[in-house]
Amino acid sequence: MFWELFRESAVMQGLLALVITVGVLTLYATGRPIPPEVWGIVGLVFGYYFGSDKRTALVRALRK
Repeated sequence: MFWELFRESAVMQGLLALVITVGVLTLYATGRPIPPEVWGIVGLVFGYYFGSDKRTALVRALRK
C-alpha cells in the first residue's frame, strides 16, 4: 500500500504540503512576517495537492 501511494506520489505530495504548512505556522507563531511569495507557494502546493488528490482517486477508480 505504501509503495503504491509512493509510486503515485501521494506520499510525497502530502509530505511537501505538511512541511510547508509547518514552516508557515512556525513563522506565524514566532511573530515573523510571512512574505507574499511564501503565500504564493502555499497556494500553489495546496492547489496541486488537492487537485491531484482527485486525479489519484480517478486513476484508482479506473483501474478497478
